[in-house]
Amino acid sequence: MKKFLKNIAGWILYIAILVGLVYGIPKGLAFVLKTEHPMATITSGSMWPSLKKGDFVLIKGINSKEEIKVGDIVVYKNPKGFTIHRIIQMDEDTFVTKGDANNTNDPPIKYEEIIGKPLGSNQKPFRIPILGNIGIFIGQKIL
Repeated sequence: MKKFLKNIAGWILYIAILVGLVYGIPKGLAFVLKTEHPMATITSGSMWPSLKKGDFVLIKGINSKEEIKVGDIVVYKNPKGFTIHRIIQMDEDTFVTKGDANNTNDPPIKYEEIIGKPLGSNQKPFRIPILGNIGIFIGQKIL
């Protein structure tokens, strides 16, 4: 009976640690990176070669439009979910983006829609290849 209780306690501890990691890592990253959405999975080839389908990126929040400029890669909300593209034009109230591999510009977006920027430089964002395929598999929608 003692061994059985010890095994049960071990499993409860294991599950608690697993839940803590699954819940805690995103919450910790959200706090450190100052955004509600600190992780993104690339689900299309629109940013090739900078970002490839299946890449996993970390997103840092921004506080104002003064923190971005033409040429920056940003993540923003759209009706389908989120998009990660490069800024090609900035106006007073809106900005225009385009995927590096796309032929057409995206519609203008309001600055309030920006979630943040990927960690790293704009020419070389920090990415973890293949890891994003897990997000694609479970249905995360970052374009």
